[in-house]
Amino acid sequence: MCGLCLPHCPTYQLHHSELESPRGRIALLQAVAAGKLSADESLLAHLDSCLVCRACEKMCPSKVPYGDLIDAGRALLREQGQPARPMVKQLLHQISDKKRLQRNGSLLRSYQRSGVQRLLRASGLLKLTSIAGAEKALPPIPPRQTLAPLYPATGALRGRVGLFTGCISSLLEGEVQQAAIALLTTLGYEVHVPQNQRCCGSLHQHNGEPQRAAELADDNIPLFDEMGLDAVVSTASGCAAQLSEYPRLYGQGHTPFYEVCDFLSTLEWPDTIQLKPLQQTVWLHLPCSQRNVIGNSGAVAQLLSRIPQLQLEALPENHLCCGSAGSYQLTRPDNASALRERKLNLIDSTAELIVSNNLGCALHLQSGLEQRGSAVEVIHPLLLLVRALP
Repeated sequence: MCGLCLPHCPTYQLHHSELESPRGRIALLQAVAAGKLSADESLLAHLDSCLVCRACEKMCPSKVPYGDLIDAGRALLREQGQPARPMVKQLLHQISDKKRLQRNGSLLRSYQRSGVQRLLRASGLLKLTSIAGAEKALPPIPPRQTLAPLYPATGALRGRVGLFTGCISSLLEGEVQQAAIALLTTLGYEVHVPQNQRCCGSLHQHNGEPQRAAELADDNIPLFDEMGLDAVVSTASGCAAQLSEYPRLYGQGHTPFYEVCDFLSTLEWPDTIQLKPLQQTVWLHLPCSQRNVIGNSGAVAQLLSRIPQLQLEALPENHLCCGSAGSYQLTRPDNASALRERKLNLIDSTAELIVSNNLGCALHLQSGLEQRGSAVEVIHPLLLLVRALP
């Protein structure tokens, strides 16, 4: 209750209201749990407004487990009959089944490439629907990439790792996952890609469905543990954060999970791999999941420092969330846009490239830049490393 978290809470910085702060939300949750407050629309709005960035948790001198509290509070509200927001409910339904997600991804790809999207946007009809905001934020759906179950190491074998492909990442980050495979095999690692892996469960965990998150973990954990791997890596920091908490949340799983940049930064790179110089200034965005849950905030910078002549600058206010936060753009688009605008306003006008190892953050920032008419590109750090490979 000391309030040292307030300067680090993005929503408190936006609204300067105690009800939009960590201790304010804890007080609301206590009142609901004790039956002193009913979950009306106003209370739900304050709880939905939390990004679960966990910046408050990292700064708390008393180590209050705020992430667990807000997750448990949202689960309690579901138990009391408060349904998830319709768009979130549909999203959770989609990502629970990767085959269904891929089918719908193919339909969206056709929608974009056939010209239907362009016609609907030009007609203005989308503005009359409830999906206008979500459709506007829809990124280009790339051609589907099918990964093989095994990629042999190049040269002497140094270890065996699994690649966690995720749900949204498997749909939108095929190129990044190919880059991860290229780097890992170049460094002597055999890469295994289990074909039956599921969603990590992060969005379910943070949206009041912890039981569903646990079910997904029950499918994923033995899938990787039975392979006898040295590690499992994920290209999305949000997935990696959830995966890294499997042992704490579920008490099972012995294969360590890593965010891929975190893993690559810990390895010794052979002297035979000399990266090509890139004369470019790059701005580094640090996702909340990397900074506040995974830790090792310097992993991406350490990795990119291997590229000769690359100038790396930290994005201003990296300690504040950009507003992406998983499904947050669907539940609180007003806050999501305001937080993004605050961050984009601080980017130097000479910036050419931003790197982010979180898919949601990258898409959110890229959408904002495009709305401004900016040519700045947001990419995953691995794509930059692959460009520098001999």
